[in-house]
Amino acid sequence: MTRRVVGNAASVMAVQAGTYLLPLINIPYLLRVIGPEHYGLIAFSQAVMAYFVTLNDYGFNLSATRELAVRRNDPVLRSELYSAVMAIKIGLCFLSFFILCLLVRFVPRFHRDALVFFASFGSVVGTMLFPRWFFQGIEKMYLISVENLATNLVFTAGIYLLVRRPEDYLIAAIVQAGGTLVAGIIGLIILFSTEHVKLTVPTVGQIRHRFVDGWHLFISSAASTFYTSSNAVVLGLVCGMTQVGYFSAAYKIFAAAQMLVAPMGQAMYPHVCSLAHRSRELAVAYLRKALIVIGGITFAGGLLVILLSGIIVRIAMGPKYTASVPVLEFMAMTPFIFAINNIYGTQGMLNFGMKAQFSRTIVISAFFNNIILVPLCFWFKAPGAAASGLITQSVMAVMMGTVLYRRGIDLLPRFSDLRGQVSSLSTVAQRGYRKLRFSAAD
Repeated sequence: MTRRVVGNAASVMAVQAGTYLLPLINIPYLLRVIGPEHYGLIAFSQAVMAYFVTLNDYGFNLSATRELAVRRNDPVLRSELYSAVMAIKIGLCFLSFFILCLLVRFVPRFHRDALVFFASFGSVVGTMLFPRWFFQGIEKMYLISVENLATNLVFTAGIYLLVRRPEDYLIAAIVQAGGTLVAGIIGLIILFSTEHVKLTVPTVGQIRHRFVDGWHLFISSAASTFYTSSNAVVLGLVCGMTQVGYFSAAYKIFAAAQMLVAPMGQAMYPHVCSLAHRSRELAVAYLRKALIVIGGITFAGGLLVILLSGIIVRIAMGPKYTASVPVLEFMAMTPFIFAINNIYGTQGMLNFGMKAQFSRTIVISAFFNNIILVPLCFWFKAPGAAASGLITQSVMAVMMGTVLYRRGIDLLPRFSDLRGQVSSLSTVAQRGYRKLRFSAAD
């Protein structure tokens, strides 16, 4: 891993901390103050908003990031690309709001709690505005990562100040979405004040090019969101909001653990783009080493979560939420499988010209998830929804690995790679031990 990749991974992790880790701090408080049913309602609305976030993103976090990473020093392209992407995003945001209005008008479940859903829509607008894809493409994540973390920290504190009783669940929804919205607005200010991007009127050809370029990535990300968010949505429709509360509380813990994977994958992506553009062999060697490092960390972390799941649930949620223990146990190994899928799919298949196969794999996996999801939720409730996610991720890993192998790309680490990584880690550990020993002696 290069120093630049590691630095950008740390910055992405700060962004993810604002999205996942800080809300995790609120879970014990919210579960005790507003209760699992109201917490489940907020989680249900956030799962629905995830569909709209995916629609607004349209795969630009990969397609536009890749284009920017290759031609980041072209100021004309940067402005033209940003203007075209944002024109599409704004149009899709209006479409999303129109769909939400239809749901609130005609679906009783949405109509009864319309204010919660409209409040949660602020997170869709904030995510649409937040220029993470742009800074990720030029590998300058530091400023907006600090801004995002600081903004969400302020709004996290707002939960404790403003939410005091069960009836304040609407305020909780507003504050959580408000952090994302304000972070998006400030992110735009940073973009225009530091990167000198100029807004232009995109042509029809430019917009069409971005639509076509992002299509396969949009289908894959939409399918992925469909099966991840559908777990909470289907669980709520089949079993009620209390079960969604149990599931979502455990999911927040899982999402915090997944922060170890997603930031590194996002930071690696533009670097792997550049490597694959120069040499396929270099990219393959790099991904093999990444699989050792990231896979090893997530596998060890998953085992630790399984062993400590009961303690984690008691501390995070309280003794009344033991129903979340098996949910967390099923989720514990998902970050490990997710790491494999990220390296096989996002880093490998997309950079080796297999966008169509990547999209097809995600769509098939999403279809498979929805086949097993309803019966698993009906029979096992929240643990069934968690088991569905683990099974689907595992099936996806097998499919992606098979596609790569048939195309002559074997990303399984070689013994020499493993020995080299172990030797490198041993050297680092020895240096650290010597420093500690000398410090103690002083």
